[in-house]
Amino acid sequence: MNNKKIHNRFNIWHRGFIFMLLLITSLFLYDKAAIAQEVKDSASLTAGQAGKLSFTMNISSLVSNGIRTVKVQVSRKENKKTFPVDDLKSPLNLYLNEVKEHDPVDGTGWISKTYLNKDGEGIFEFPSSFYTLTSGLHVYTFIVKMDSDPIYENAEEQITISDARISLEYFGDDSIKTSSASLTGWKDNTYVPIPAAELKLCIKRTFNFLPFVETGATTNEKGEISGELPLDIPGNTNGTLTIAARLEDDETFGTVEVTKNVPWAILPKVNPERGRTLWSPGDNAPLLLVISSVTIIVIIWGTILYLIYLLFKIKRLGKNH
Repeated sequence: MNNKKIHNRFNIWHRGFIFMLLLITSLFLYDKAAIAQEVKDSASLTAGQAGKLSFTMNISSLVSNGIRTVKVQVSRKENKKTFPVDDLKSPLNLYLNEVKEHDPVDGTGWISKTYLNKDGEGIFEFPSSFYTLTSGLHVYTFIVKMDSDPIYENAEEQITISDARISLEYFGDDSIKTSSASLTGWKDNTYVPIPAAELKLCIKRTFNFLPFVETGATTNEKGEISGELPLDIPGNTNGTLTIAARLEDDETFGTVEVTKNVPWAILPKVNPERGRTLWSPGDNAPLLLVISSVTIIVIIWGTILYLIYLLFKIKRLGKNH
């Protein structure tokens, strides 16, 4: 009797345990399904509201010796870090003053388009007709617009730039060589001197500009600045030195630069032609040494290959006998 009661109680506990296990499993699966549905609904809502990634565009203007270009830098933020956008499929379009088709009368509207490089940068170049059509224009509003990209949402950014002019002069004596520049900008329907502007006097090198005035120097009340050139700096191979005056990233005028080639006596150092000597690199070694080395290598490898051939021949003769 006692054994029967114990057996019945065990069955009750066993069934209760199975019931509790099924209940916990059901609640766990329901909770997982609810979370999955919530994530799915949230993703659907995000896709419906945003759908595409956003990015930031920075526009800058450069006028170099009268030739104008507009540069755009595109970046995005992810996990509080900034990355260049290099996977934009659609082109960026540049407009003047208004987003519309190109107007052949005054040059406004669409100008050109560009694609981004691996650094997220794009350069807009201007057609030659732009300068003719806008000869009477001195304030430009450049609009960069992108749309219909499969990954990124539509974007539009603009910048307003006024005309500026730089006059660069050079004065060369035997002992002192100086350069001066003056800056004028378009204000109140005329060109006026721009004082307190950080106009840099530089020497143009292969990949950069080397300033020869003190850092932070600005133009005087007449918009002028001057400085002495270092006399020991080498020039170009043709006996000239390229000097430049640069106004960089100004809020009103953008970047404006003018360069000029001036006569210069100090030529760049020319390395003497390398002769075929024992201490020269391998590509310029003496011919006799090269021929001797090649001959020795051929003899050594030829001997090794001949010995291998004899070994195979001996082995073959041994099999035949």
